[in-house]
Amino acid sequence: MVKLLQGGVLLGSLLFALFQLLLPVYAFLPTLQARAMHLLFMFWIIFGGGLVAKVIGGAERRGSGKDVPLSQNSSRALRILWDLFLFLAGVGISLYVFLYAEGINEQYGVPTGWGQTVLAFLFLLLVIEATRREIQPALPILAFLFLLYALFGHLIPGTFGHPQYDLPTLAGQMFLTTGGIWGLLVGVSADVIAIFVFFGALMFATGGGTGFMRLSIRLAGRFSGGPAKVATVASALFGSISGSASANVATTGAFTIPMMKRLKYSPEVAAAVEAAASTGGQIMPPIMGAGAFVLAELTETPYLQVAFRSLLPALFYFLAVGMGIHFYAKRKGYVGLPREELPAWGETVRSSLFFLIPFGVLLAWMIGGYTPQYAAFWASLVTVVFAFVTEDFRWKGWEALTQLKKAVLDGARQAAVIASISACAQIIIAVIALTGLGVKISSFIVSVSQGKLFLSLVLIALTSIVLGMQVPTTAAYIMAVVIGGPVLVNLGIPPLVAHLFVFYFAILSAITPPICGAVFIAAGMAGSDWFKTALLSMRLCFAAFFIPFVFVYDQALLLRGGVGEILYVVARTGAATVFLSAGLMKYWRKELGIVRSGLLLAAGALQLVPSLWVNLLGAVPPVLLWLF
Repeated sequence: MVKLLQGGVLLGSLLFALFQLLLPVYAFLPTLQARAMHLLFMFWIIFGGGLVAKVIGGAERRGSGKDVPLSQNSSRALRILWDLFLFLAGVGISLYVFLYAEGINEQYGVPTGWGQTVLAFLFLLLVIEATRREIQPALPILAFLFLLYALFGHLIPGTFGHPQYDLPTLAGQMFLTTGGIWGLLVGVSADVIAIFVFFGALMFATGGGTGFMRLSIRLAGRFSGGPAKVATVASALFGSISGSASANVATTGAFTIPMMKRLKYSPEVAAAVEAAASTGGQIMPPIMGAGAFVLAELTETPYLQVAFRSLLPALFYFLAVGMGIHFYAKRKGYVGLPREELPAWGETVRSSLFFLIPFGVLLAWMIGGYTPQYAAFWASLVTVVFAFVTEDFRWKGWEALTQLKKAVLDGARQAAVIASISACAQIIIAVIALTGLGVKISSFIVSVSQGKLFLSLVLIALTSIVLGMQVPTTAAYIMAVVIGGPVLVNLGIPPLVAHLFVFYFAILSAITPPICGAVFIAAGMAGSDWFKTALLSMRLCFAAFFIPFVFVYDQALLLRGGVGEILYVVARTGAATVFLSAGLMKYWRKELGIVRSGLLLAAGALQLVPSLWVNLLGAVPPVLLWLF
């Protein structure tokens, strides 16, 4: 029974992978059918996996030889039946939508009877339950509260009330149109994100992960604070594919945190470095994770242009992390890795080819004008070829099938999680659009800020961070940009710039107390105090808190404008990053006291002012401190 169920999950994972890899190239399906099939596989993997776990748990208890109370047997049987019902309901309703998509499109959001109304609300609850099983409960609870708001918001007096919607009307809008549960977020997950998730899983299962780590160690391991810098480089490389700070910490942190602790780094430092570096992986081109694909869709901007515009801000983010590590390591006397622990250049280059070549294929197709998902298809095929060769490029044999099996299972799991998050967030977005809540909150922000740009930016930044607490980056960004995006656009900010501003602060919620997912995971792995870890993480990646303000006021940082403008903003932003980092870490050629650290912080702040004379004045204290 157990093997049969495990085989069913493996079959679902394989079909999921084939569907997502072929969808952008050969399986041209109508919008509703493609999204229904995407969520069908999501339910298959999540509820099917839960069913397997419960059956295995029961089998292990029976195999232990211990007497199990009858009440526990009955309870376990009920849980297994419940999971079976969820599995059949989720897959069945998705299949119903897939098969009758043409008829549903012709209904224009009007249910044919109470049957479709019941199916609609059951489906919404299934999505919320699937998401609850995979992530922290904040997002599912929020989605459920928004559904209640759609049902009972007409009872709220004043601005935030809305017209009454009966059950069939609400069911039709949420289930029978592509503006409801089948909206843009699910579409981006199905059309773009999933194939990149499988691409990343294939790359890491076939040797790309080893290449990432060896290249990082070879490039950064020997310098002062080397292990921490290795974590930064590895997380930047890995995060550009994973798009998840938590996944980044769990993957690269399993290697870098023990390495740092072995070389006498405190647990707080090891965890903070990994959390800060992993958080920045989501803004690192060329892939930038799931949120950036949604950003490209919402702003109707070619994805390659989004990655290009985001390059300098991402580099400054990692410059801040790297300089913070450098100054802190100098102050504490941390050294690099011993030379004998550095991998040889030959093996580094060979293992690096396992991710550099697929990356090259990906970029070549994207630069050639093809869609990101089409490029990911060909990069994935190249990656599959690498599964059958060793690092010495000798035939590996059929053991490669084990690696491919792991890639399929891991990729399906990750894609299902992202699909559930996207669908759950889509419920919130659909309710916001249906009730006009986004416009009401935007009007409230405008009235509080009185139309002043800086105050509006501060309020929207705080909103993005608060919404991101225990909510995945993509969902936090979507909710925040629905509310704050129109405000910034009305104040004259171009849509791409406004969305990038919100995107940055949604990401920062991963390291900002009181609820900071990346910090919690890193602190747990390192055995450190989470609050101290969070404070040090923010000191390391402080640049992300001011860089969005810089590119809003000076879009040359997004590579818009003349060469002189770009060089000027690069020079002053770089100087600000270095001076502020030195001041925060209290080191500038030697350890500093409060007064000299304060001078460096003031000097860094002056570099943010777009005035040459102010920038030159701000450069005087650091130069004098360096010389004398």
